[in-house]
Amino acid sequence: MCLLHIMQIFDALFAPIARLLVARGVLFPDLAERMKAHYVAAALTQSGGRATDSRVSVMTGLQRRDVARLRGEDVKDRRPNHLSRLVALWQTGADWSDGGQPRPLPRAGAAPSFEALAQAVRRDVHPRTMLDTLVSAGTVTLSDDGQTVALVQTSYQPLAGSDDQLAYLSRNLGDHAQAAFENVQGRDLPHFERAVHYSGLTETQVAALAARFSAAEMALFREISQTAAEMKRGNAAPGLMRFRAGGYFYRTGEPD
Repeated sequence: MCLLHIMQIFDALFAPIARLLVARGVLFPDLAERMKAHYVAAALTQSGGRATDSRVSVMTGLQRRDVARLRGEDVKDRRPNHLSRLVALWQTGADWSDGGQPRPLPRAGAAPSFEALAQAVRRDVHPRTMLDTLVSAGTVTLSDDGQTVALVQTSYQPLAGSDDQLAYLSRNLGDHAQAAFENVQGRDLPHFERAVHYSGLTETQVAALAARFSAAEMALFREISQTAAEMKRGNAAPGLMRFRAGGYFYRTGEPD
């Protein structure tokens, strides 16, 4: 397969990334510089970390001076999202929920309280900062006197355009793409990665299907989350594996 054909196949991935980066003011030279580090990391992974700078240069088309400069650079986003962890713990932790139903919590004081829950997740961020962010996002509500906090959303949905939202996008799409790419490369135990797609439907029909899909997905996500939390609590020692299970439903009037 020629290089041009491969690049055209990936236009479906490049186009939305380019639109988002332009909207966020990321200039192409900055993207190109960041991609250099990912190219070096990919070549080293493919060679088991044993490739010389010259070999990596041949594999990537980068100058050896760039390879030497970028070798070993950390290109992974390792920042944990403490707010999503807080919401998950609130729904699955025995101190904060009853059978998966999150309890309304006193705002301050000893456990069980929102203050204690926030400190259990992260001690270097003030509980008030977490609370204000969750209230702004509509994830929690306060009682009339402001002393009781109730969880009203099953997940933390960051504000549109925020850094938290971009981080979610990056992690979710990153794991989805990694699963698909490993399948394409012939992984021995394929990841589950499927999609249903139809055209020729009306807007009302697609809306009905979207509502049905969302309800079924959320029910499954809640079940998986509860089961995973119970498994984790039952482990004698922390396991080494992680997983991410997701789904999407995209609609458009543009032709496929």
